Amino acid sequence: MKSASIQHDNGHSRRRWALAAASALAMAGMALTACTPGPATEKQAVAEPGHWAEQLIEGLDHPWAMTWLPNGDMLITERPGRLRVVRNGVLDPKPIEGTPEVLNTSIFDGLLDVKPDPDFASNQTLFFTFVTGTDSARTGSILKARLDGHTLVDQKVIFSTSAPAPPGGPSIMRILFMPDKTMLVGVGSGGQGSRGMVQRLDNQSGKIIHLNRDGSAVANGPFSKEAGARPELWAIGFRNSAGIALGSDGNVWTIDIGPKGGDELNLVKPGGNYGWPLVSWGFDYSGRAMSDMQDGPDFVDPVAVWSPSRAPGDLMEYSGDRFPQWRGDFFASELMGHVLRRLRVQDGKVVQEEALLSDLRERIRSAAMGPDGYIYVITDSAKGRLLRLRPGKPDKAESGRVAKPYALPSGGNMVEDFARRGVYQEKYTQVLFAFKYDEAKAKTLFGQNCSSCHSAGSFTTGEIGPDLNGVAKRRSGSLPGFAYSAALRDPKTAVQWDHDSLVAFIANPQSYYPGTKMMTAPIDDLETLLQITAFLEKTEPGKAGR
Repeated sequence: MKSASIQHDNGHSRRRWALAAASALAMAGMALTACTPGPATEKQAVAEPGHWAEQLIEGLDHPWAMTWLPNGDMLITERPGRLRVVRNGVLDPKPIEGTPEVLNTSIFDGLLDVKPDPDFASNQTLFFTFVTGTDSARTGSILKARLDGHTLVDQKVIFSTSAPAPPGGPSIMRILFMPDKTMLVGVGSGGQGSRGMVQRLDNQSGKIIHLNRDGSAVANGPFSKEAGARPELWAIGFRNSAGIALGSDGNVWTIDIGPKGGDELNLVKPGGNYGWPLVSWGFDYSGRAMSDMQDGPDFVDPVAVWSPSRAPGDLMEYSGDRFPQWRGDFFASELMGHVLRRLRVQDGKVVQEEALLSDLRERIRSAAMGPDGYIYVITDSAKGRLLRLRPGKPDKAESGRVAKPYALPSGGNMVEDFARRGVYQEKYTQVLFAFKYDEAKAKTLFGQNCSSCHSAGSFTTGEIGPDLNGVAKRRSGSLPGFAYSAALRDPKTAVQWDHDSLVAFIANPQSYYPGTKMMTAPIDDLETLLQITAFLEKTEPGKAGR
């Protein structure tokens, strides 16, 4: 499908020029301010509405989502696996008992979203998204449980993703209840390494799925007549739908996290294909463009695209009375942008943007409108805060509750900044930060895990699998004479072998690319994966082997 923004015969050449210019700027280290799929978005001057941030709670351990119960209590999930209660502005020091055990070895894992059942007043039921499994095989699940006093009881996992996610990206994210009490759930693509899964219909990676409250697929889904398609699929082609919101007009909106740039605001319709990774404005972390196309007849264009990456964390529409001038506007929390972004959408275009809370210099994970009509935000940190946005200015009695800015490290050192916030303290990130290539160790690990089938570097004994010399510079399924799986051959699901896709494939090829026949067992040690990948990246075509 084409967007209405493609109105001129030279649209494709304009996009190719824009991509080339963006690539040149990115390679030169220059920041792009905004990018739209077509004519530039109008940016209007924004009058200062008058607002201030009230700090309600501090010391939350990586809060991820918040919601309210009919009695006014607020629930907050903490990614390490705790569910907290806030009553009358006071945090209960004792977490709710009975939360599920979660995998928490990366910043993408843990206990994530929480939503009350639409009939919570009568059934006391809550729904959670969370991650289990291992570093190399991470499963996203939905838990249904009843809140009995201070304990979760009658727990049941009602849904789990069919293909595990590799190291490096989300596996499951937000829940949105629809007016008919069914739920839409955003499932992450698992990061760069499993992007070949997104355009396939036999899994949930990079999809929005439509479920009943018992976890079954809503009948007659938009892909139900497609051969081999999962029945729960509702829309496809997303990288990571960090936020999903129902607009007052009944439309479903998502905000999608791009890689290095390419964050998207999408108006989502059932059956739509939103393009990732075949069309994208984003760049791989190596600096190359993710795609040489930014639109196509089979894909729905985003409403807006942003580069460099803002890393959106959530999306909401404001409908309250505390800020009448913002009614109907969307708000996106931003992790890299360190702001709460207000977006006004008219006629399918973002016509106005405003960055709020920029003086706080906080990674904002989520934003939500409370029952009182105020806007609440939670910050992503080992000492996370719950803040409330209020109109006007604080009076003298309220001055002590004004949220103070986060103290950035001198010199703007990002690694030090993350360390202070405790953002990247999990095992996965620590291994990445500490990794050093050890040629002797890498050769040993390759020999133990891969050389019986593959040639690479000094190894020339492989007789079964393709020669891996220069693999990091070619597309999957491209060497003649080998029986590749259909997923590796199909242009829609084949991958360009780069660092992330190699790590994912080596970790668990049978899961990420079903049909691939390999003798080795899945590798769950990240250090091993990184050493083997680095070894392959240093090989060259024709150096050895066939």
